[in-house]
Amino acid sequence: MEPVITESGQEADETDSIKACAPTLGIPVGTAGDLLHRTTAKTMEVLTTTGVTTKAVLTAVSDHRWWKESLNYLRPLHGQGAGATSQEGACENSNLERQGCSPFYQEIIDDSYVDQSQDVYSSCKDVPLENFAEVLLRTGKLAEAKTEGKTLFPATEDKVEVLDANRCFEKQCHSALSLQLASYYYSLQIYTRLMPCFKNKNHTLYQADPKELIRLVTQHVSAYSGWPEELQKLINQLYVYNERLTDFTQAQVLQGLGRGVDVQRFSSDSDYKKETILGLTETLDDSVYRISVSLAKRYSVPLWEVYMTHLEFLFTDSGLSTKDIESRSEFLSLFDTLKCNPQAFCSHMNKYVLPSVEGTDLGRLLYYYTLLDAAGCEPYVTTIIKPDSHVKLLKKLRAVANGLNYRKLTDESLDPLAALEPVLTSQNVLSISKLANRLPVPGGGGATVSPSRVHAVWLQKLFWKGDPQLLKRPPQSDQDYLHAYDTCAKYLDRLVPADAINFLDSITFSADAAKRLSIQARSEVIKRATKALRQLGEKSRKRGGDCGREQEWMDSAGMTFDEALAHLQQSQAHLDTLSHAFILSLKDSQQEQLQSYSQLYDLSRSERSKVHKLAVTMATDGQPLERIGELLHVAVGSLDLSVKSVFHDAVEKVVAALSGDPDALTNYPQPLRVLEAMVTAVHNNVQSGDNVVTSDDLLAWLRPFCGDASLLVRPRIDVLQILESNFNLRDADVRLLLLYRTQAVLKDREVQIEDVENEEKRYAVFLELLEAAQKWEDFQLLMLLLQAWPPMMKEEVAESENNPWVVLTSALLTHCRGSEVKQDLGQQVVTMVRSLYNTKHKLPAQCIKQIATLLLQDQPSLQQPALKLMTESGDEQLLQLTLDQINSMTAETASSCDAELQTLLLDAGLLVGCVSSSLYPLLSSHMLSHQQDRGWDVEKAAAELLAAGHGPEAGSLLLAHRGTHQAQFTFNSALAVLRKWL
Repeated sequence: MEPVITESGQEADETDSIKACAPTLGIPVGTAGDLLHRTTAKTMEVLTTTGVTTKAVLTAVSDHRWWKESLNYLRPLHGQGAGATSQEGACENSNLERQGCSPFYQEIIDDSYVDQSQDVYSSCKDVPLENFAEVLLRTGKLAEAKTEGKTLFPATEDKVEVLDANRCFEKQCHSALSLQLASYYYSLQIYTRLMPCFKNKNHTLYQADPKELIRLVTQHVSAYSGWPEELQKLINQLYVYNERLTDFTQAQVLQGLGRGVDVQRFSSDSDYKKETILGLTETLDDSVYRISVSLAKRYSVPLWEVYMTHLEFLFTDSGLSTKDIESRSEFLSLFDTLKCNPQAFCSHMNKYVLPSVEGTDLGRLLYYYTLLDAAGCEPYVTTIIKPDSHVKLLKKLRAVANGLNYRKLTDESLDPLAALEPVLTSQNVLSISKLANRLPVPGGGGATVSPSRVHAVWLQKLFWKGDPQLLKRPPQSDQDYLHAYDTCAKYLDRLVPADAINFLDSITFSADAAKRLSIQARSEVIKRATKALRQLGEKSRKRGGDCGREQEWMDSAGMTFDEALAHLQQSQAHLDTLSHAFILSLKDSQQEQLQSYSQLYDLSRSERSKVHKLAVTMATDGQPLERIGELLHVAVGSLDLSVKSVFHDAVEKVVAALSGDPDALTNYPQPLRVLEAMVTAVHNNVQSGDNVVTSDDLLAWLRPFCGDASLLVRPRIDVLQILESNFNLRDADVRLLLLYRTQAVLKDREVQIEDVENEEKRYAVFLELLEAAQKWEDFQLLMLLLQAWPPMMKEEVAESENNPWVVLTSALLTHCRGSEVKQDLGQQVVTMVRSLYNTKHKLPAQCIKQIATLLLQDQPSLQQPALKLMTESGDEQLLQLTLDQINSMTAETASSCDAELQTLLLDAGLLVGCVSSSLYPLLSSHMLSHQQDRGWDVEKAAAELLAAGHGPEAGSLLLAHRGTHQAQFTFNSALAVLRKWL
């Protein structure tokens, strides 16, 4: 069929012109008659063509009821003009600016407002709009009347407006019938425009199978391009409904599968469509799988992704055996497509499939790596072991290593020997050892596991756990362990010297060995092993000389037979020291810490690194230097360790911890306490007359830390104070210590030793800094400086208003009262004074009085801090001043006194002195509420009140203490209880 352009296009244009001329509002009858006369000929021609087309459609479609219902869309919708905007104007007169009235009077009142709910006239005013279908229908009926019924024009049953067809179809709910009808309709329209045939009402076109017609028309228009614009619009519509019909049919099939597919979303969401198709591949139902493949082809989902998803499903969730997976994969020819993209195949398998495979399922792992190898994935594998090596390993290991976790074995971050150890037996150790050179050593720089190491691991297992063939019962006694060693000794010739030593150390100097074997049994094992290695060394020299096999072993493991024998000799010598009196005293001690030293020394084998670590641990634990010296003395070999070097290393660790290194002292949360214990140990050692480590040594080791201006000030001062409190330093050292302390605080100021060498110069420096101080941080620095210096001892300074702490308080209150200071000044002063209580800087009562006076004079709000300091002092004069202040308080001031002040007053025994003050009710209530926590004796306080002449108050206190109801608190009852309870 060739594309043909007919006159139908012109007819359609003219029909459009008719539609364009259709009136949009109601018209007079005369005008309608004119329209009839002008368009009768053209209308009849259109009606004839449309009627034939419609009858052909209705003949081809069996569901006439559907079509009748569809015609309802062409009926005019009356009553929608008036009232369509019933909500419009609902808020027009919300501001009451227009005159409201009845609709009857609306035309005689200017700018009136009518409530729409009361409007009963508007519905009679509007004339409903007419569309072209109505005009056409009216014209047709007029033509029928003109011919006196010869030309029938059915009103609603047979005619469908061609130009409104798409709107009609769009309004229909999608179903197979409605979508196929639309495709059929547009196929007819396209066909008749290419080959006009409607004038022959019995044309065979109308008898053709609609599906066949749709197929032929679609095939024809798809074979050409460049159709006229009008025809191209119809072709596009045909494509649209064909696509929708296909989508709908496919979605119905998916819905019929009962897998929860959202048909609507499947038709509109491309991502959901793809995920649904891929999800359908995860099945063992062949019919569903075929549907998924068909859908993938239909919607251009790559078959590679479909096959990969199905293969992933087979491995992960199918529940099939490896053999069944392999059979299904071959049956579906999955691999032929998947191997075309080896990089993506390798990445997907490694990311999604391998994690689901059990490490002990060697058969499935073999199939997994076989697929990778066959796909040519080696260039894209980043591990050392390539797929072909995996295949070779698995084929051999599957036969001899049942239960082996192959994934752990080949994990390059784990020790492969740890994975091999559980499955090694006397029956498979030789076979497995021959495969060991294919296993990389973690961090080995390309090195692989040697057969010797495999045998060494197996011998350890044999010694401790036995073997089904060689040693059926695990050893229990010393004799059993010696017999186990003799069994193991038969295989020592399979080990290089280094691995033999590692094996022997594991059965003589491990935690299990120290726990299960006696020292005598361990010593006997060493003796027998020494004899065996000596014989093996001689055999080796006879076979190839010193440069033969022994040299080869030394290159790979770094040890010769002579070195191995020397190692065993030291092991024997170390075991002999375990009977030393010092070691036995540690072992038999009641202190767990000393017992742990004994165990650590036992396992050290007198190796320098282990003995050094133990000695440093003892030093940081504050152990006496004599004990550390004895440990170093007992250990055998040339350790090149001294108490001084060990102590120096311990100090370095403490300094590192104080400098902020979190790994320096992991088991010691308070480095300063560690240093204090170490300094005490050195002090005690010096006091005993030993000078192994002196104060000069400690000062030299700690000097760089104390002088480092980049570090925090507080820890450096604490270190210096610890040194000063334990040693009587020489004058030069004292001055040096003062300099360090000063430099530690004043890190931004250059200080020389001459500036702080005596009290007068230090006081001058203090006054200079105080004069320059303006901020709270400046005063904090001065507080640290005064604590870093020795206290001022001269009487004219120490106990007068010139005391640096008094002067500092005065300046603090003067400069730090501004709004920019966030601190509570009174509380800061109290904290400062309290920090001096247990130090050499503790202030005398006279200075406390002067500071309290400054607080009281400065601001009334600082009265409570002043009272706290005077109460805590315990000085009689200051306590009397405290009572004077309390007794002069107003009720409002007394109510603001906090619990801390009340506690201090009660601790000082000032309840009786406060009985006439406004604070007394609060004090007595506070005493009753916290008597158990603070240990206050209420009855004693009542007796003191009575002795002071305050009987009613004493009685009331006792009544409250005994839980008497408030209603019984009378004057008489208070006096009565005094005679009874006191």
